[in-house]
Amino acid sequence: MGNIVIGLIFLIGGLSGKIAIRGTDSSTGAAILGGALVIWGIVQLVRSKSQKE
Repeated sequence: MGNIVIGLIFLIGGLSGKIAIRGTDSSTGAAILGGALVIWGIVQLVRSKSQKE
């Protein structure tokens, strides 16, 4: 769940230009990283739900 929240923060911040990856000043990179974190968080949620069943 934490990956989804952090990913959303990076995604929104990157798309708005408020957050950039340190050393590169790339807000696009922050948005891509945020999207990847959101996807990874969703995959983890699906895996944990399928193991409980």
